[in-house]
Amino acid sequence: MHRHNPAVGKSVLATAKAYLCWEVFGRLTIQLVPIQDAVAYYYPPNKESHSIVLYYHASLDDFSEPLFLLFHEAGHARQWSGIPEQQRESHFRSMLNLDTGKEKTAFEEKAWEAGRELFTRFIEKEHLSKKLLHRFDDYKRICLTSYRDE
Repeated sequence: MHRHNPAVGKSVLATAKAYLCWEVFGRLTIQLVPIQDAVAYYYPPNKESHSIVLYYHASLDDFSEPLFLLFHEAGHARQWSGIPEQQRESHFRSMLNLDTGKEKTAFEEKAWEAGRELFTRFIEKEHLSKKLLHRFDDYKRICLTSYRDE
């Protein structure tokens, strides 16, 4: 672990969950599920609420990557709201079903940008290190490369 990169404790995930569910979104459910490797999914509204499921390794020393994924998926929830209602579901689902390419990369990048805005506000509210924003940006770049065509 780098000295310049503060570790994020598991309790920050719970605090972020509460922040996103109670202060940012009116109808969002988040499940934090311990597993082997971190992965997260956003599910567009089904009846009443949006859902995010975040799988993470329970014995991590640093929960920053799951935290970054949580805010990325919250960015998708914000992104959903920005699509005109008559196009929302078909457009959003078609983007989620793409594996790679320019459209998929642009779609995911918009979610990362929206998530970063939410994450910035969360960092300020919780008085966390601003260095986490640089780490968020580095992680975002790594994730976005996975959507580019080879």
